[in-house]
Amino acid sequence: MKLTIRGIYSTALIQLLLSNGFTITRPTKSQSERFGILSRDQPDAEIIDSTLDRNCVDVRGSPDVVESVIGVLRKNFVDLMVLRVKDLGGLLGVRIGFPNDAKLRLDELRSMVAYTVPYHHYCRAGGEGLSSMVTIAEDLVERGIVPAEEMSKSFREQVLGISPRVGSMVRIIHVKPDGRRIILGRGRVVGRMDGSIRLMRRMMGFGVYDGLGVEKCPGDYAITEVSMFRPWMKTSYYSISGTLKGCYYNISTPVSIYPDHIHYFDLELDVVVKPGSCPEIIDADGLERAVQENRISEELKKTAFRIAEEIVSRQP
Repeated sequence: MKLTIRGIYSTALIQLLLSNGFTITRPTKSQSERFGILSRDQPDAEIIDSTLDRNCVDVRGSPDVVESVIGVLRKNFVDLMVLRVKDLGGLLGVRIGFPNDAKLRLDELRSMVAYTVPYHHYCRAGGEGLSSMVTIAEDLVERGIVPAEEMSKSFREQVLGISPRVGSMVRIIHVKPDGRRIILGRGRVVGRMDGSIRLMRRMMGFGVYDGLGVEKCPGDYAITEVSMFRPWMKTSYYSISGTLKGCYYNISTPVSIYPDHIHYFDLELDVVVKPGSCPEIIDADGLERAVQENRISEELKKTAFRIAEEIVSRQP
């Protein structure tokens, strides 16, 4: 089974797939140097970065080979997200999402081949600025200018300190298990501390808040509390006079916080709390459906329910 692999996850994926019996063909110069790959044969399938979302890859090619690739990825990444499966006229196309725990595993795989800074793939997925920071840091170590241990310590501290500036506008990118990529408006950063930020959004129209069943009015505002790598976000909705209308906990894969956006893969399950009422877990059917459709694993489903039950008991 012959694969061509390109993009920010290529070194880690080649390391994994070579060890699982795949052949890599048509390598880049760096792939040839790192793995000694010389084959120029026609590939049976290719793996490339998604043009829509750098947290994802697209696997395209012969159905049996694509399915074999997905099988290996499922075994190695418990939190793998199968976001889209598409018939390409005799070929198969599958979009795969790599949440943050998967990225850490990818870091481990890459480090077997070359020096890899902490949170390598987290930064690569975060945009060109952070990706360039990775390139420079790893180049300094490979050239012997900075010791690996010193660079790793410094780089880890820098990454854990990443967050948008107070007053800046931040997009919330919410990726559903069925592949829909939803931008939940833009929020203004009104607070930041120790890897956490608070965002404010103003409501402009009428309606009803999903899950809460509470009336939405112009002038309402929402405060969303986000912490790096925490697998949930809390949004509190207030009237124009500051009266709390309810709280909504969105359960997800560990959240990524970047200078201009927040990214996570939604796990469908949510917890809602209305004033004077007990917290309630909602949307369990959506999570069960995602498991039945083989979009997420049974183990990830259990993790989502455990997180929801902790929120119900503590209401953080």
